[in-house]
Amino acid sequence: MSALTATHSVDLQPLHTFGLPARARELRLLGGQSDLLAFARARQEGQPFLLLGEGSNTVFTSPLVDATVWKVALKGRRYLGCDGVCHHVRVWAGENWHQTVEWTVAMGWGGLENLALIPGCVGASPVQNIGAYGVELKDRVSAVHAFDLDVQKECIFNLDECEFAYRDSIFKHAAQGRYVITAVDFALPVQWQPVLGYGDVAQRVAELGSVTPVNLLKAVSAIRTQKLPDPAVLGNSGSFFKNPIVGAAQAKALVQRFPNLVNYPADHGQVKLAAGWLIEQCGLKGHVLGGVGVYSRQALILVNLGQGSGSDLLQLVQHVQSSVQRKYGVLIEPEPNLIPGFSEATTPGT
Repeated sequence: MSALTATHSVDLQPLHTFGLPARARELRLLGGQSDLLAFARARQEGQPFLLLGEGSNTVFTSPLVDATVWKVALKGRRYLGCDGVCHHVRVWAGENWHQTVEWTVAMGWGGLENLALIPGCVGASPVQNIGAYGVELKDRVSAVHAFDLDVQKECIFNLDECEFAYRDSIFKHAAQGRYVITAVDFALPVQWQPVLGYGDVAQRVAELGSVTPVNLLKAVSAIRTQKLPDPAVLGNSGSFFKNPIVGAAQAKALVQRFPNLVNYPADHGQVKLAAGWLIEQCGLKGHVLGGVGVYSRQALILVNLGQGSGSDLLQLVQHVQSSVQRKYGVLIEPEPNLIPGFSEATTPGT
């Protein structure tokens, strides 16, 4: 299906991993240059739209999305060579993220294995600056390719221009709505160094024997599989809340009140708190509201219990946020994009 044909009144429930009931005006695919040009023209005409990847970082909270959903379907992977310091790889936006991680490791290029089993597509990874177990995307990206909808041509953002921060980038702010990410360039170190400092990653790798990218990939995958529910069985969008970052003084005061507070050093002398721990300490692990709930095995994850609605989810989000803020004085923010019935222009979701 190209941009010249469309599915009308499309069911969005199977297109986002949280699986809430929703329908859109129509669905179109972005699979090549002609599709991008058609999308740019529709945007210039003022048609409401939403860009969608694999739907793991997008949650439809209204039963009707009065917009055209454009699904990113740009495919391909290419090895660009080695400069002696890094292997350089280009991956197009519609490729599955975890399959891309597996591919790089299988080819002998370490660096992405800590990010294994993060759901979504490659094009969405820079938007959120995805991260896990001590590694963030910004540590491995050299450039992001995008299609500029205003001038209708390709452009390239270098690492600095992406303005990466914790779960943040320029694509969520100044560049939002103007660009479609088409591909991402990765720089994977020739002299690979494992990152083992988070959770029980080091222990899992040790159990597998030698410290290699393959074993680190296996360890992270096993940990995530144990902690995260399968969206095909229990609808979810992975980690639902960002780990909040606070100043050193606030963190010190919190540790004095709560000695077991789980925390990690962050950039600029700040401190990252574990949102899942905060939620669990509020007694919300396994809490159910309507057809949704806090996952019984991992409080950082919200789940669709089968009959959930957008209204249920929004009420649960508010309840979790207010509970944590009352007890700890910290605001935790949702990580996925919560899409209402009428969406303004956005960057690709995962």
